[in-house]
Amino acid sequence: MSMEILYRTLTLLACFAVGYLFGSIPNSVIISKLFYKKDPRDYGSHNPGGTNVGRTISKGAGVATIALDFLKLIVPFLVTYAIFTFCEPAINLMLGENREYNAFGQGNTLAELTYYLVALGCMVGHAYSCFLKFKGGKIVSTFAGFIISISWTAFPIFGATYFLTLKKTKIVSITSIFTSALIVLFSWIVYVVYVFCGPTISGYLMFSEYGPHVCIYLPVFMTLGWFLLVYKHRSNLIKLRNGEENKIKWMK
Repeated sequence: MSMEILYRTLTLLACFAVGYLFGSIPNSVIISKLFYKKDPRDYGSHNPGGTNVGRTISKGAGVATIALDFLKLIVPFLVTYAIFTFCEPAINLMLGENREYNAFGQGNTLAELTYYLVALGCMVGHAYSCFLKFKGGKIVSTFAGFIISISWTAFPIFGATYFLTLKKTKIVSITSIFTSALIVLFSWIVYVVYVFCGPTISGYLMFSEYGPHVCIYLPVFMTLGWFLLVYKHRSNLIKLRNGEENKIKWMK
């Protein structure tokens, strides 16, 4: 293995590790213990996520947890994007001096892979936090933070979809799985439009020139994140099948 390949491989692994460490930050436990002297893992579903915190600790703590869980993916994702998009040494490390060379085809570079690995690492960290004995939340907030980092149209569209679905079903788990599935479908549509129609149309759905461009990593990593999200909801799916899943009471 050449040193160039070794450095690139180590960089990609480091990006995943950085994302994992950010994702592992247990915001729910920190907020609950710091301000309420409680541990959300001792109450309700015992899940260290924003929904359980809002249900058992306080609505304010739940909202704060969800917001911080958004940010713990958004911040490292966008910082890594900036480094491997605008920092020449970082770009040279991943692409070499010949910028036309691309190991994964046009528009799917190793430089782009770096920040998508950060996002995946963050979702894995949230699900299996090294600070919580490798237990964690159900990655709904971090998954939402992922799409918010990429598309300005996603938050209003899927935020509205989420609350309309929640109002109809009154069940958080099925709403989360359904809305995230639509986000995955959206990511594949954006990529297909990009491939067949060029960047102009798909750019309007993303941040265009002000954020990550469309590439195959977008739908692929969205899909991987969705599979993890569904897997983390497996107990909820069993309860749904048995008619035992709790319904929310605060939304009429």
